[in-house]
Amino acid sequence: MKSEGKRRKQLWRHARTARRGGAVVEMAVVSPLLLMMLLGMIEFGYVFMMQQSMTNAVREATRVATLPGATDADIQNRLVGALAPTGLNVTPGMIQITRATIQNPVVSVRLQVPYSRVTLLGVLPSSLFCGFFNGGQGGGGSIDTKTVGSTCSMHLEVAS
Repeated sequence: MKSEGKRRKQLWRHARTARRGGAVVEMAVVSPLLLMMLLGMIEFGYVFMMQQSMTNAVREATRVATLPGATDADIQNRLVGALAPTGLNVTPGMIQITRATIQNPVVSVRLQVPYSRVTLLGVLPSSLFCGFFNGGQGGGGSIDTKTVGSTCSMHLEVAS
């Protein structure tokens, strides 16, 4: 009787230990997937936030461009100032300003920043997000050829 009780305890202990080992294996298989998903969500959220910050900065710069007497330096300073809280350093080569003319009274400001300057993790998302880069042109290429940016146009109000 006593030996039968001992035997049951040993079997129970063995089964419990075997299940614990199975849980460790399952965790080892699933955790890299979960970690990749988590880091992907963080990366996409950060890039999306930066893209929205760029959109707001371009909108403010375009508003400055519609003011009478605004120079390119004023427009660039407003754009750089609006992006300063994000920590994104923008060079004049990334900014394209299209001035209004009599034939086309629309002012346009465009900002294109290399993805490598915007990313947190330094990885490029899959082709699922290719429309998010290069204005929907997507395609192949390395992280150095992809850009994130925004364009804003405003009609120039002329006092009559």
